[in-house]
Amino acid sequence: MRNLTIKASSWKPQALPGDLNQDQHPVVGSGLLSHDICRSDAFLYHRLAVDVSGEVHWYLYALALTGEPSLFVLGVFDTPGQVDFFLALHSDNPLKVPALRQLEAGAGWLRVDEEGVLTYPHYAGIYQVGLKSYLVEPLAEHPGWVSARYADRDHVEYLGEGTEKEMCLSVYSHFDARLRGCKMC
Repeated sequence: MRNLTIKASSWKPQALPGDLNQDQHPVVGSGLLSHDICRSDAFLYHRLAVDVSGEVHWYLYALALTGEPSLFVLGVFDTPGQVDFFLALHSDNPLKVPALRQLEAGAGWLRVDEEGVLTYPHYAGIYQVGLKSYLVEPLAEHPGWVSARYADRDHVEYLGEGTEKEMCLSVYSHFDARLRGCKMC
């Protein structure tokens, strides 16, 4: 087992910028269960719990505080314990966790609109290190599902399709196996 510690502050509840109505009463976002933040030297981490069809999805995001402003989806998980494990991996060494960059996400990447609809980035995007990359794309024919591919120059490997949670673990398993040199994992 890995001996990891989270190199960031403790999780603290965070209000959404758009979640106060004119009377200053919180608006309950569609499916929003909680939103917490913590901070390291280089990243502001967001932990978001969302109810999706009666199932809790725990999203982990990293907002870069240095260099070019970038938002990364670190993953989507079943439990807050899994979120903390991936946070520890990322805060220990950001290259140990595939982080999908959200190129279209800007200010207001997370909000609740006037109708109470929650808008947040899903587990999709491009993770790139050198000439190697992972591409996770939503499937139009299966809402809530994504497909994943690994590419190394001219070699492309299809990793499959499934829910965001399944593909997050598939991408991480593939990435971890490559780091360790183990093709059996």
